[in-house]
Amino acid sequence: MKPSFAETPTGNRRKFLKQLSAGSLAALAYPALAGAGPLPAFTHSLDEAYWEVVKKQFTVPGNLIMLNAANLCPSPQFISERVISFTKDLNKDVSFQYRSVFSERRAKAIAMLAPFIGVEREELGITRNTSESNGIVVNGLDFKAGDEIITWEQNHPSNGIAWEKLAKRYGLIVKKILLPSSPVNIEELVTPFSRAITSKTRLIAFSHISNLSGMALPAKEICSLAKAKGILTLVDGAQSLGMMELNLKSMGCDFYTASTHKWLMGPMENGILYVRKELLELLWPNIIGGGWKEEGRTVDEKICVLGQRNDPTTAALPDIIEFHLTIGKKNIEDRAMKLIAYLKEQIRIKIPQATFLTPLSAGMSGAIVVFNLPGKDPKEIHQKLYEVYGIATAATGGVRLSPHIYNTIDDLNKVVEALTRLVG
Repeated sequence: MKPSFAETPTGNRRKFLKQLSAGSLAALAYPALAGAGPLPAFTHSLDEAYWEVVKKQFTVPGNLIMLNAANLCPSPQFISERVISFTKDLNKDVSFQYRSVFSERRAKAIAMLAPFIGVEREELGITRNTSESNGIVVNGLDFKAGDEIITWEQNHPSNGIAWEKLAKRYGLIVKKILLPSSPVNIEELVTPFSRAITSKTRLIAFSHISNLSGMALPAKEICSLAKAKGILTLVDGAQSLGMMELNLKSMGCDFYTASTHKWLMGPMENGILYVRKELLELLWPNIIGGGWKEEGRTVDEKICVLGQRNDPTTAALPDIIEFHLTIGKKNIEDRAMKLIAYLKEQIRIKIPQATFLTPLSAGMSGAIVVFNLPGKDPKEIHQKLYEVYGIATAATGGVRLSPHIYNTIDDLNKVVEALTRLVG
């Protein structure tokens, strides 16, 4: 019988779970969580006090505010401890016998991730990040000279420049479309895609939510448009997985890619790749690592055997999915959108001279806001926010703020106060 060090419950974990069974809100307060599992569900309303408790699941110190979920999220403390525990156990025993625990955890992760995004487990594989997942699709489909790929100007390089390089190599045609910066309805976002389609169009590749502006595209409508014309779709979900409730079958995409280290708040060096099952035979593997088998019949078996992996991180994926399910996917989406709506409103009120790159119309953006301050370099603002006020942001053509459930309204008030001071 193989040892399973990381699965052994600690005294703290048993105490924690006992407190949870009693329905104690106080049981969640750090440090009672140390070495313990996910947040429990509560029957009371998810008021600000609840989200204050959620914030305590993370180890971000009180003098820092993380507002860069679009790039990298902190993980709840129990995820970090889980990865560390698996890493320590692996260092004790690197035998094939012990490492079978990682195969089991990987299978469990896929079994939990599949219904989490509304797909079948055979259609889902675990990669190392969104860029790798995009690269697998870019380099795995058979296209010929003259075939057209439609992309969006705000695509991530791994779903934009990557297609341009492929086009240069094989004689494809990439048509990059522009969208209005302040759309007021879905038609304004769908029509440019429709107009770009010709008889030679083979695939439409777009970001679900832009990391540059925060604009959210109507993925279901774009995928429906493509499907009606026999065109494939690749949706880059780096900014939607973990932020919003997803059902990829309802969305209708053919391929979907994402990372676990952003809005999912999971362990780093893990990504997902969804391939609609009818298309698996059309996708060539980019890398064939040890253990790959010709008879592989799932996305993970056929496409995602990539050699030695950082298995202790993948092994923690089931725990972060449980965390999301316990809080509730819709509750998380509602909270993220409430935070960004509040932040937009406060910036507009307190700093009326701010100009927004993010659409302000309802439903046209995700949990990201990008703006500029008159006469101020966004990179300089980004740097001063961190150096002076301990606020982590990004500069992507403007100051980018992307709050998540570990942020509170009080955090956002501090951010807006800091911005008003920097405006001078």
